[in-house]
Amino acid sequence: MDKKIYKYAAFIILLLLFSADGYYIYQHGVDLGLEKPALILKVSTNLTDEGTPRVNNVTFEQSSVPFFYKTTDTAPNFPEIDVNARINNVDSIPASFWASVHYTGEDTYTLKVFFKSGSEPKKGDILIMPIRITNYRGAVDYKTTAFYEWE
Repeated sequence: MDKKIYKYAAFIILLLLFSADGYYIYQHGVDLGLEKPALILKVSTNLTDEGTPRVNNVTFEQSSVPFFYKTTDTAPNFPEIDVNARINNVDSIPASFWASVHYTGEDTYTLKVFFKSGSEPKKGDILIMPIRITNYRGAVDYKTTAFYEWE
């Protein structure tokens, strides 16, 4: 009977150790170099005299997320502002998932672009990002392209 208790106690201690290690890696993965690149865009919009939306400024900030962070396309929420990234060539396949936020009018919106595995940008790559503002039916009301050199 004592051997069973020791086996269960050893199993529980190992389980707790693995849990603590996993939590530590989750909290400090970026600090440990276990990261995936990300790009944060701040998109400022305004309305023209005719009432159509426009992008008037875009700022960029390189960032990262832990390597196990789940990255997918953002679900549509029309009207919205959306963006994805291509690397070095406008005709290449998208290197990122679609990022979007609900559009409510003149404001500054934050979009987080996450890259697909194997398509992460390298230093000196040019990111080509079409930014679209779509209406409540999903039709594009405004489109522009932003460029960013990965550092």
